Amino acid sequence: MAYRGRLFRRLFLIALIVYVAPTSRGSAAAAEAAKGKLAEMIKKAAREGEIVYQGPDPSNNRPTQEMLREMEAATEKHFGVKIRIKIDNALSYPASTAKTLTEIKAGAPPTFDLMYQTELSGAPLYKERALEPIPWLELFPFITPKDLEWNGLGIIRSSYVLMPVYNSRLIKPQDAPKKWDDFLNPKWKGKLGMPIYPDPWLILAQPIAWGEAQTFKYLSKIVENNPKLGRYPEVHERVLSGETVVTWLSERERTIDAKERLGTPVDVVEVESALLQMNVLCIPKGARRPNAAALVAAAMLTKEGQDLELKYRNLSSVSRPNTPAAEFAAKHRVITTNVDFILREGAELSKRIQGILLKKK
Repeated sequence: MAYRGRLFRRLFLIALIVYVAPTSRGSAAAAEAAKGKLAEMIKKAAREGEIVYQGPDPSNNRPTQEMLREMEAATEKHFGVKIRIKIDNALSYPASTAKTLTEIKAGAPPTFDLMYQTELSGAPLYKERALEPIPWLELFPFITPKDLEWNGLGIIRSSYVLMPVYNSRLIKPQDAPKKWDDFLNPKWKGKLGMPIYPDPWLILAQPIAWGEAQTFKYLSKIVENNPKLGRYPEVHERVLSGETVVTWLSERERTIDAKERLGTPVDVVEVESALLQMNVLCIPKGARRPNAAALVAAAMLTKEGQDLELKYRNLSSVSRPNTPAAEFAAKHRVITTNVDFILREGAELSKRIQGILLKKK
């Protein structure tokens, strides 16, 4: 019996070695192949030397050029190549997407090598197959499937939370709205700020959120309070200055920074649920410098890259471990975006939303 037992164990170990060895050799070969591809990308990126970056300025009054220099340094640290980053952000996110699609359809190389978009503003690039398919997971082991957007054609740079915000100098905490329905109260008429974008309403119109019927019913009621419309920075500044005492939706991270770092009398409203959106880095098809762009984008998902987004934008990615965004999402109910729903229904819904909003502008 002892001999038979030893014989069985030997046969089992031989079978295990025979099974594991090819797998290990295959994995090692794949890793070596990926290293070779990355090395070739780095060589090409060194020849390209620079990128044109469509991305935002810092949201906390820090110098833009300082941010770009630190992005360059992070890229050089991780990949050993110097890449100059030239920013071009004169256009809004949707306008930058439209410009890029026009250039690509005309057969011209796009102006931008690397684009920073929300998952909604950049979705037309994904829909029109206008993005370069970079093998992010193969080349960069620190990038995970959770970091991917648009079926792997973009990587999530950061997340941001949209919540109501109020001026705590003009409104006592106990008097601030507590629920979404509280914003329908006529007492906020003329005192309410609101983003001009259709994006939040598209997210709420999803079946996993409020649905179309409830969303449009709510939208039609809240515009009766004559909200002051604006882009997120404008909505933010108005509530800080007191021009509006409360805003229906603003960027939580920007608000917390103003409160904690600058001592501004402003705070967020902890309503039933928050909206969670993603900022995505992507490379348009036919970009002049795709290799340099890919290295800069990948560097922004490292620990150093995430620290830079936190330093200059007060943002982090919900997909990266132990970030402020991940910690917030773990403790709160958040509504995320179903890009497929937006691509399917977004155009028609946006027209309806804008029609309602602009009538009250």
